[in-house]
Amino acid sequence: MEYIVYGSVITNRLIYTDGTRIEDVMGGGGFYSLAGLRMCTPSVLFVSAVGPDFEDYYGEWFDRNSCSKDGLIRNMDKTIYWELVYAPDGTYVEYSIYGPEQNEKDWKNMALTPGDFPPIGEDTKGVYFNSDITPELGEMLLEAKKRHPFQVMWELPASQIPKLAEIYAKDGMEGLRRRLKAVDVLSTNRPESFEIFGVSTVEEAIQRFQELGLPCYYRVGTKGAYMLDKGEVAYVPMLSLVSREEEIDPTGCGNSSTAAAMWAYCEGFDPLKTCIVGNVVAAYNVQQYGPYPDMRQHTFQEMMGHVERIYNSMK
Repeated sequence: MEYIVYGSVITNRLIYTDGTRIEDVMGGGGFYSLAGLRMCTPSVLFVSAVGPDFEDYYGEWFDRNSCSKDGLIRNMDKTIYWELVYAPDGTYVEYSIYGPEQNEKDWKNMALTPGDFPPIGEDTKGVYFNSDITPELGEMLLEAKKRHPFQVMWELPASQIPKLAEIYAKDGMEGLRRRLKAVDVLSTNRPESFEIFGVSTVEEAIQRFQELGLPCYYRVGTKGAYMLDKGEVAYVPMLSLVSREEEIDPTGCGNSSTAAAMWAYCEGFDPLKTCIVGNVVAAYNVQQYGPYPDMRQHTFQEMMGHVERIYNSMK
């Protein structure tokens, strides 16, 4: 496969402040990342821990969109299913619907090891991580890069932000470069960047990323996103393909957009078009609960039509 996604599958029950309950929503950072990449290419392999009930929730979507199941690691007694209870400010708490003991198992089984990862082939262009890149896994990637010229995007997981902030505070940019030596492209958002670098403005964060020297797809919430690469700063505001009233659920937009941006980057698009691809794919994701339902060729052609139209208007 040309692209590999490494991350979690988490089915959700959403409970909103007005009492609305939405059951059996397909999700998880890894799965939304897969969906974002699948909108761009059929040549993608998904690596994730799942249980025997995976087919009940995800089988139809995978089959409809011709997604390979070869990378699934069936090491769980149940596929993760969490309840998300939202507060009025949009934040939420989450926990396993099967109880606290299952919650502990979920976190343990989500943490895949280098031995779980499929071989990287000569046709591999990009590998996307929505999970920790441990030092052991980083060394495996560096060894693989000696044989194949693929790119690694790391969508920084929340658990790693305090650790990266500690490294930066202690050892500065050189410390971060050592920690990120297996990474070719970063993906993160505004609050995470503020914590890592100890800054309070987007402009300061962009400057720090430029000093770091790694390309970065940088999300700034409802204002849109930046693509930073080789001194160029491309900004694209949040995009909508339907009226705001028709937009249903923003969950997963970040993961779907970053994975799509990795595809665009690996395909050689310039920073502006790369950023547009990410934002357009997010605009598809927001139109329903869960990922966009149909990722076949006609959707790709439609999506790229939007990308070209927006790109030509912004050049």
